[in-house]
Amino acid sequence: MFYEVKVFDAKGELKKVLSPKKLSNRFWKEGEQKLIDFTDKEKGTANTDNQNYDNDGFKLENSL
Repeated sequence: MFYEVKVFDAKGELKKVLSPKKLSNRFWKEGEQKLIDFTDKEKGTANTDNQNYDNDGFKLENSL
């Protein structure tokens, strides 16, 4: 089951909306070849030890 996805730009303005039907069609057309495997085959858990999240391009704004 897919849910509607809203894509926003850096200013917070809505850029596009992806419908569940479009997401489903895209998934089944491309198949599992583009899926990312987040599990470590030996441990059975996600391996995020070497990940650098400092430069991911997203920043939180102070909303208080």
